[in-house]
Amino acid sequence: MERIWTDRTIDAFFILLRSGLEEKDIEHPLILTEEEWEDILSVSAMQTVTGQVARGIAHLPAGNDVPDMILMKFMKKTDHIVRTSAIISEVRDKLVSAFRSGGLDPVIMKGPESASFYLRPELRESGDLDIFFPGDSFEKACDQVSSMGIIMDKAPDGSVRYLFEGIEIDQHQKYFDLHTERQLPEVPGPYATLLMLSSHILKHCMTAGVGLRQLCDMAMAYRALEDSYDKTALAAMFERTGLESWNKLLASFLEKYLGCRSHPYSQDELRDPTVLMDIIMEGGNFGHHAVGRQKAEKGPLSARKKDTVARMLRRLPFSLKYGRKELFCYFAELVRGNL
Repeated sequence: MERIWTDRTIDAFFILLRSGLEEKDIEHPLILTEEEWEDILSVSAMQTVTGQVARGIAHLPAGNDVPDMILMKFMKKTDHIVRTSAIISEVRDKLVSAFRSGGLDPVIMKGPESASFYLRPELRESGDLDIFFPGDSFEKACDQVSSMGIIMDKAPDGSVRYLFEGIEIDQHQKYFDLHTERQLPEVPGPYATLLMLSSHILKHCMTAGVGLRQLCDMAMAYRALEDSYDKTALAAMFERTGLESWNKLLASFLEKYLGCRSHPYSQDELRDPTVLMDIIMEGGNFGHHAVGRQKAEKGPLSARKKDTVARMLRRLPFSLKYGRKELFCYFAELVRGNL
């Protein structure tokens, strides 16, 4: 995805996004051309935050004209997001109920869990379900899935994927995208959630790419869980797991672009988040919109791997600075076919 949008378009996009996340009115009108509104629609889709931007449009001051065709496109996409969210929520409840009837207690990860932190959870885009089972319960869960006649595909990292009620399920035996066992927090819990979301964003920054939806998840989790964690303890956890520098950069982005100040760092610890912004705008949601990525994804597995390796090599300076200890493990995952 080439960065073709003007600064005015991007500024307007973030005004709308923040307004939608916070459900706050926008004081001043956004005077934009129809082409610029089309660009905002395009950026919203590529970053999978269309629902939040649509809510921002609803908070524009009276008299702020938005082209009818743009409004119709936002309404159509938002309606689809709401319908999909309802289906996924229903499937989640059925799956959790099925596991609990078998004496198991799955932990919901990422999508549905992240959606719960939003003021309007139904507008957070999601297409699948991630669930976690610790220890021996993972194999028991696999046995239960098999007993339902469901075919599972096993990934190189030990996780399994399958369809349940038409929704793709990623069942994990590992909660964190980290290759360390250093005093990890208890799962589930606020510290575990924040570490999981943070490490997940870093992994994708270092590999194929990441979109704003994941950054919004982190911002909303920080805000929603703020009364549940101690900031000093949270900062110590990030330092203990080797992610202090990364989380300071992440906090800088969240504060500058999403207005989130619930992170554990002081102003003098923040840094210029331009490098993170460049990664986000380069490829959008998990890098799918980067130049050449869609062609690689339509080709053989070797083409996708080659493209991912090229992106990882280009981001070596970033990765060595913010995730040195994870970098070679991610290369190994790529070789095994797990990226």
